[in-house]
Amino acid sequence: MTETCRMILDVDTGVDDAMAIFYAVRRPGIKLEALTTTFGNTDTVIATENTLKILELLGRPEIPVAQGVARSLIRPYKRMADHIHGSNALGDVELPKPKIKAVDEHAIDLMIRIIKENPGEITLCPVGPITNVALAITKAPEIAKLAKEIVVMGSTILHPGIHGPIAPMVDANFANDPEAAHIVLQSGANVTLVGMDVTMTTLLSTDMMAEISREGDHAAQTLMQITQFYVDAYKTMYPGIQGCGLHDPLAVAVAEDPTLVGLERMYVDVELHGELTRGQTVADRRRTAIPFHNANVAMTVDRPRFEADFMALMKGR
Repeated sequence: MTETCRMILDVDTGVDDAMAIFYAVRRPGIKLEALTTTFGNTDTVIATENTLKILELLGRPEIPVAQGVARSLIRPYKRMADHIHGSNALGDVELPKPKIKAVDEHAIDLMIRIIKENPGEITLCPVGPITNVALAITKAPEIAKLAKEIVVMGSTILHPGIHGPIAPMVDANFANDPEAAHIVLQSGANVTLVGMDVTMTTLLSTDMMAEISREGDHAAQTLMQITQFYVDAYKTMYPGIQGCGLHDPLAVAVAEDPTLVGLERMYVDVELHGELTRGQTVADRRRTAIPFHNANVAMTVDRPRFEADFMALMKGR
């Protein structure tokens, strides 16, 4: 029997976060223990409201949502993703105001509590800036080893042709808080990076979207309406592309099934000071890394299998 992945999903709920929540909720092998929210695609307050809206859309209002930090460790938050995710971060699609509310517990304290109550059982999956996770580890360093795994949507290791939304070779999540990424990578936790080397090779094509809109339920159809703004933004950023990358959903999928990707063990850190390279991932891929290997990094992906899984969940199969 396949082991269930007990997950805390940390989101800055924009369009691909909404897809990731959808994937986590509907995937039979994932038990979503809680959602925590952060800044990134939008501010934390809107990210929290969007998360609650998506849970209600999916008919899962019982899953707890805890609001987290509103800014990075050392720099104020600057909202820069409206042109990608829309002014409400859900593709300018207006969902009903949520009836459910976030819990009173702060995201950082919720992470610490659940991990301590379930040592070796909880996978943290941050798909936005990883400030909540970094602060949880700073407050309670023991959780780095008590968490089963931290699967991060972030990093760009190899491909100079990949352009992050903020700067070349820098993905938005690490760029929004490089210090947080550094803390997590140096914490001794079991870290897996699912970055743009693999997420940019996945594609939710316009044909796939049309198929989901025809065959999916109301929630899936609404998600495709939300995603259209994101796809239009991709056409501007990546001329000729017919769809969008499945960044956050792939990280969630890998947390449950790491065989979807080819993982390499390497030493990884983040540039903190460069004028042009702040937030860039720096990796030592030598067999004997200096000083040590600290991360499993996804370098290839079984795209057909992942996209087939994604489509099946979207269509309720």
